Amino acid sequence: MRKGENYCLIDIGSHTCKGVVLRHTPQGLEVLAKGFVKSRGIEGGDVRDVAAIIEVIESLVNELEQESRIKRAEFIVSSSHSNVRLIDHGTELILSENDKKTVDEATADSLSTTAEEELSSNYRLLHFYPKRYIVDGTKYVLNPVGMNANKVRFEAAAVVMEKDSSSVFDFLSDTLPEPLFVGHSSLFAADCALSDVEKENGVCLVDLGYSHTFTVIYLNSVPTRVHVIPLGLKNVLRDISIVLGTSIEEAERLLRSEGSAVYGESSYAQQKIEYRGLDGRTLKTTTKEELARIIHARLREILTKVRRTIREFTMQSPINMVGKLPGGIVFVGGGAKIPRLIDLALDVFEGPARVGTFNVTNVPILNDDEAADDPALCGVLGGIVQLLRQSQPIVSAKTSSSKESFFRKLVEMFKSLW
Repeated sequence: MRKGENYCLIDIGSHTCKGVVLRHTPQGLEVLAKGFVKSRGIEGGDVRDVAAIIEVIESLVNELEQESRIKRAEFIVSSSHSNVRLIDHGTELILSENDKKTVDEATADSLSTTAEEELSSNYRLLHFYPKRYIVDGTKYVLNPVGMNANKVRFEAAAVVMEKDSSSVFDFLSDTLPEPLFVGHSSLFAADCALSDVEKENGVCLVDLGYSHTFTVIYLNSVPTRVHVIPLGLKNVLRDISIVLGTSIEEAERLLRSEGSAVYGESSYAQQKIEYRGLDGRTLKTTTKEELARIIHARLREILTKVRRTIREFTMQSPINMVGKLPGGIVFVGGGAKIPRLIDLALDVFEGPARVGTFNVTNVPILNDDEAADDPALCGVLGGIVQLLRQSQPIVSAKTSSSKESFFRKLVEMFKSLW
């Protein structure tokens, strides 16, 4: 990527569509605009109402255009989808049946390209992670160039979807202009929030989303386990709504303004909270203690399921981790902003836990500490991290006129997807 270019990052979520416009400068990333629009027409990454989601995207890009005042940008689109799979894939090349031949860069690149093409022919390839080369079936290396061999095998991990799904990704690749980068929000968030050391030694990213909780376990610098828990913030909000007899909208306000992931504090029982009933007019009263108990119960259930996933992984791992990951747990997504979540996590996991934020020190965000510190934006900002590292596959698409306003063009292209 060239410094001085503008990039528009859009994350299409089930609860909120988020957008950030960035300029890549020699000093780092400059935030030109941010936008947030409540989502409609999408649930768990699946498109449910085409007209509604087009309207939401149009509203978001209008907001970004007015704030950034730019006309040209390349863009990265992400979305969270529950029906993704992590698979291992390999391809092998025989160099010679007799005398060994020297492996050159062209051979190594060809193996990687072939693996990507094979995956793309069967699946919708979202993320591709090279793992290793195996030379003559016995030597395991990260780079085989210069080695003498009869055969070389390349192995990679990939996050894929079935091609016939109803996800947002199905409507992107043939219409939007190149270069188009697309990816899964949770995998983008991992690159944004996790350090290379954490990924190498073992860490679990927990994306507490609206429709579901997405977990990714990293080891040896690549994802080694992906698991989706069909519980998210919507379940927390539903519990609050049912127990307190209020609307989902009022439950969301209570969660944001008065929520807590733990209960039992001496002051909570004395803290009275007023809220409106289902009719929107009747005033009701509860305590912070009662609200905290409702939130705690569902969050503990979700985190207990995450803990079970980690334990299953560590029991199967060849590395003795004694049921824990050295890097612990890193939370991202809107749910990561619930007060005292880390206190609950420390109790459940009995190991290190933190909230993930923008963690790319060599390319800092220069002018917006709020964006850099927001765990809900990791799925958006992670797209630029993928681009910086050049590890995200580019989806070829139609080119378009450079004279046309980027934002007008973006809206029209999304309308033409359906």
